[in-house]
Amino acid sequence: MRAISRTRAARQIIVWQFWLARLWAALKRGWSIHLIWHFERAAIRQLNSLSDRQLKDIGLDRSEIIGAVKTRTKRRHQFARCY
Repeated sequence: MRAISRTRAARQIIVWQFWLARLWAALKRGWSIHLIWHFERAAIRQLNSLSDRQLKDIGLDRSEIIGAVKTRTKRRHQFARCY
């Protein structure tokens, strides 16, 4: 009888560890998404503060700012997962 209850207790511990690991992964993923959003907004604000001539010097049009920032952070995020 003790062996059965020990096995059940061990199984419960494994289940709890599994769910805690999943919760931790979800929290890390959420924090990562929040940080990416924050850095994208900061980059967009910074690029919007430049004049049209300055944007032209770096090869951007004002209408391309959001696309350029999102593409850059998406590419960087994909490479970060490779390592």
